[in-house]
Amino acid sequence: MALRLFLATLLCASALAACSATRAAEPLGGTCDQFQSTRAIEQTGEIASGSDFNVVLCSNPSTGFAWAEPQIGDANVVRLADRSYRAPGDASLAVVGAAGGEVLTFRAVAAGTTTVSVRYSQPWAGGTEGEWTYKLSITVR
Repeated sequence: MALRLFLATLLCASALAACSATRAAEPLGGTCDQFQSTRAIEQTGEIASGSDFNVVLCSNPSTGFAWAEPQIGDANVVRLADRSYRAPGDASLAVVGAAGGEVLTFRAVAAGTTTVSVRYSQPWAGGTEGEWTYKLSITVR
């Protein structure tokens, strides 16, 4: 009986560990299809202190839209480490006018909880503001 209880406990612990690993591997950000169905995406995440994580957001510079500088609630918890653009498709055969992805890399600096928010707008007077918004609530352990 004790062996059965031990094996059942081990099986449950393994199942929980598998769920946690899957959840942690979920990509952060939003695809073009997701933003076409909803203008605002909110996500939550958890990461270890000292780690980097990426947020990939649909972006198409040929439309005049751009992601603004990310607003970080508490820069003592996370900070922006890098920002780059990932072109659509094969880099050697770039598709003119197609959407790619804005890759925001953040570094988890210290334990705590904060938010990161960013808006997709046309950054000129009279341009469309806040066409899309992305908000991440992140906990650093």
